[in-house]
Amino acid sequence: MGLLLRRLLRCGVWLSFLAAASAIQATPAVQAAPAVKAASAVEATPPVVCGPKPISVAFYEFGYFYYVENGKAQGIDKDIVDELERRSGCAFARSLMVRARIWANLASGDLDMSVSGIQNPQRDTFAWFAHYLTMKNHAILRADIVPIVRNAGDFLAQPMRQFGVVRAFQHGADQERWLAILRAAGRVQESPDVETIFKKLRERRVDAMFSQPPVYRKKIADLGLQHLVHVQDWTPTEQGVPHGLILAKSRFGEENARQWRALIDAMRADGTLQRIYSRYLPVEEAKQLLAF
Repeated sequence: MGLLLRRLLRCGVWLSFLAAASAIQATPAVQAAPAVKAASAVEATPPVVCGPKPISVAFYEFGYFYYVENGKAQGIDKDIVDELERRSGCAFARSLMVRARIWANLASGDLDMSVSGIQNPQRDTFAWFAHYLTMKNHAILRADIVPIVRNAGDFLAQPMRQFGVVRAFQHGADQERWLAILRAAGRVQESPDVETIFKKLRERRVDAMFSQPPVYRKKIADLGLQHLVHVQDWTPTEQGVPHGLILAKSRFGEENARQWRALIDAMRADGTLQRIYSRYLPVEEAKQLLAF
């Protein structure tokens, strides 16, 4: 009888220990539940005012900024808009347009937002800007003229040379002044898009053009121009031109614009922008896009 009693007591102690352990494990789960709900609520709160309807945003095909491969849209601008949609909680209605139509529709109020835009006083009349990268143009030359063209002065000194540009495209200040001299001499050929100029370069219809790393890297690879062209920096002291999100004033007020800029700033601060750029460019070139 004594032996049986001792065994029962030992079992009782063990059962009490198990019950206490179970209670300790259960307690944090009960206490943590409100914190999880609170965090979810914070994430669900939109940091910007979205408005009553989806935000119409237009892309344009431009090198690694936006392209379609195997039926799937890809690129720097596409990734940035995806992240803005995720962070803001706003609904976006995406479309693909040519650049000239994008600017016209932003000005008329038929489009709410676009990407990789260059700010100037005329565009300030109808749009806000939230810069997310800076770029400068490099000169892309036919490889066979490199021995006699080493800079912008050499090109200017050879009157038979033709230069290709995208119609209405804004270059850096030094490059625009240089192009004005060429235009006055009838040596500039305008085209509707950058791919047309690269093809003219391949066909020897122009001798050189300006382009940015995210654009020329893709076009040179796509068109097999690796051994047919050469890249030079004709304005080594010129800073890059800021590019950014374009917000139509017909849709967004000044406070709205500040909210979108804050989202962009947060993406820069937490490394998201650099990670996006590094998907498409070498690390050093990705860092250069953030030098603004």
